[in-house]
Amino acid sequence: MDCSSCYYPNEDDARFCIRCAAALGVSLQQLPVQPPPVPADLDKAKLLDGAGGVSSSFLGERYRVLRCLGSGGFGSVYEAEEVDTGLRVAVKLLHHSALLDPRMRERFLQEARMIAELHSPHVVRLYDFSVTEGTAETAAPGTGGVVPEKPSGGGLPYLVMELIEGKNLAALLMRGVLAPRRCLHIMAQVCAALGEAHALGIVHRDIKPDNILLLTSKTAGDDFVKVVDFGVARLRGPATRPSDVLGTPAFISPETLANEPVDGRSDLYAVGMLLWQMMLGDLPFPATNQAVMMNSHLAAPRRTPSEVLPGLRGRLPAGLESLMVRLIARRPADRPASAYEVRAALLSFMPRVPEEPFSDMALPNFGPCWDGPLDPLPPPSHAATARQASPEPAVADPAASPAPAPGRGARPGKSPARDDRDRSAAAPARVPLHKRLRRLFHGSSANANDRPPLR
Repeated sequence: MDCSSCYYPNEDDARFCIRCAAALGVSLQQLPVQPPPVPADLDKAKLLDGAGGVSSSFLGERYRVLRCLGSGGFGSVYEAEEVDTGLRVAVKLLHHSALLDPRMRERFLQEARMIAELHSPHVVRLYDFSVTEGTAETAAPGTGGVVPEKPSGGGLPYLVMELIEGKNLAALLMRGVLAPRRCLHIMAQVCAALGEAHALGIVHRDIKPDNILLLTSKTAGDDFVKVVDFGVARLRGPATRPSDVLGTPAFISPETLANEPVDGRSDLYAVGMLLWQMMLGDLPFPATNQAVMMNSHLAAPRRTPSEVLPGLRGRLPAGLESLMVRLIARRPADRPASAYEVRAALLSFMPRVPEEPFSDMALPNFGPCWDGPLDPLPPPSHAATARQASPEPAVADPAASPAPAPGRGARPGKSPARDDRDRSAAAPARVPLHKRLRRLFHGSSANANDRPPLR
């Protein structure tokens, strides 16, 4: 197995590189070929619902659980330590509801097999795939992936992966748009990871800011990219039913929505949407709700950044604008053929794009139904807090008041007076839900106190 740090070839069953001592991943021969069975102790599995606090010895004697890093709809991720070596790792476990679904257990094993097959330094490494002690076994090295049959059922399956000490791209974008040169640098690394995955028949299908981690590398410097979460990816044939629509609404490809065949060009569509968002602060066809967004992916006209935002004319190379339009084309045949082709084009444009972000662009708009980044926003400045608490009325003359900073959804050329009117009109509209329901049932002009309470 080639080392992802120094590319030195090691034995397939080696755990550490003999040249640079970096931890190596597992090979496909060390993984089972069948999904894990339903856990025999379902009460023990229920401990993983929600945030999922577990004891340090939950994973047995090999790994010691330190803390919970996060929890999603299907599983939780923990920081753990290998007892013998002190190696810090990330452990991913499925929730109780997912363990009862055979398709989710199959997808869990599929994620492990896909990560094990990828050797790009921009993909998180898989160190181990196992189950909790006292239950079913995984295949031993040299057995060809055959798992011994056990009639008692399995335990809790878990993945042991590389622990990434970095920030996701979504948290970074919440602080403002990025410089075009930095955007191309980040997305070129994403395309490098996708290029290898597509060559092996793997389609990620959920490229979005939350699944792109940025860390500092000793050899590559800042903004070293790791692509994570292959949980909904496809490997040489779908593990999902045709009716399943997986992905994030703002980045999902038109062929996925139309239930058409999906290949690597579906990931390139998400790459194009990300380029728009990172550099320009908005999606190529913004929408106020999820239904409009879905329809826009299928039918909205594709225009260049200069046509959408006239203030960008002459600030980006024409070839880069053309590439950004091709990446979000409705038909996959109209997009670039491979991620490697996109990577080469992005690197060629890097010397010709600005090193500073477009200061007149708004904060990135991630589309409707977006829940926000994993990391919270920075606290507001003292000046902003004082301005919100000030009882003084707004200045009537727009020329006498400073122009407001562009916020989410702002557009170049929109007057400051219009922005002030929008904010002042939206402030009194925050009415509690129970009062809105009463207005709906009893009429907006009726006094809620004269009406009987809702049953």
